[in-house]
Amino acid sequence: MSTTTLSVTTPPGEPINQSLIKITNLNSQIEFDFNSTSLKPLTPLVQASFSPEGNLQVSAVVFVASSEKPNLSAVNQESVISDSGETQLDFFIIYDAPEQSYQTFNAYRVDFIVENPPSDLAQIETFLWDSDPVTSRGTVTDVTGG
Repeated sequence: MSTTTLSVTTPPGEPINQSLIKITNLNSQIEFDFNSTSLKPLTPLVQASFSPEGNLQVSAVVFVASSEKPNLSAVNQESVISDSGETQLDFFIIYDAPEQSYQTFNAYRVDFIVENPPSDLAQIETFLWDSDPVTSRGTVTDVTGG
């Protein structure tokens, strides 16, 4: 897991076609016992694999403050080289929420497909990216089934 400070107002990368993205309200909540003073979004829980056709399939569970109606608007992707020198795709799940700390969060699953991913793809990093971020948090995930 890594934490990255972003100082840009538009998400990095290129948008994934909306027809390849599905957002599902999981009708679940998590709540923390202690008051949080952090403005950082919670890290997504991510699973990734290759389909038999060779497409990359990604499912990410993201947590949005329960007092907000989430505006999960898009997913962008960017090709990078990892710290270890391997091919990596970075994904930015884009949403908009006020910069406040919360204790209770609603869970949403964001599923998306990347057609024709790099053949040597070893891992992905997935960020929950606020449209006016102080910070965003990412999860590094190994890709299986290639």
